[in-house]
Amino acid sequence: MGKSGVITEKSKENKAYHNVIVLFKIYRSVSWRMQVQIGQVKHRFRKEYGTDVDSFLESIYQAGMDLNDDEANIKPRVEAISSSNKFLKLIDESVELMRLYHPQGERYYWVLYYTYMTPHQLGNISEIMEKLEPHLSQGVGINRSTYFRWRDSALKAVEGILWGYEEESRRLLEHYRDTWREDL
Repeated sequence: MGKSGVITEKSKENKAYHNVIVLFKIYRSVSWRMQVQIGQVKHRFRKEYGTDVDSFLESIYQAGMDLNDDEANIKPRVEAISSSNKFLKLIDESVELMRLYHPQGERYYWVLYYTYMTPHQLGNISEIMEKLEPHLSQGVGINRSTYFRWRDSALKAVEGILWGYEEESRRLLEHYRDTWREDL
């Protein structure tokens, strides 16, 4: 990848499109921007239409009106908010699945939550580890290397949920794909 962030090399697999770390790093920012956008749209709707967004859209659909002829650019705003909201829900649902079904899910959930998902970013690793203490079993301590190992494992678990294959399974499938020959 070049300095501008534009992909400059061709490869079999482009990690940029399936980089779960990047998704989590922008999660807090997207969440904050979503709240701001939703607040602005809600305020505008109440001011201009005397109702909230959901009621407005419901009335439009019931009346059979088409948002394609929208002069106030309502449709692009609503679609942008909807798209961002789907992004956040996808991550939230993946993290929740990991929390419920992974053997270390509860522990990994709190690691991801305090590292990436809290409304306010914690200052450093020590603060994150301090916040994790109440969520750990009695006698289970955490040090920096443990934190990083748990964080990496949590990210891999969520990555497997989001993209469908865990790293080991993906490598095995690639091996079979690359070595398979059709016998005639």
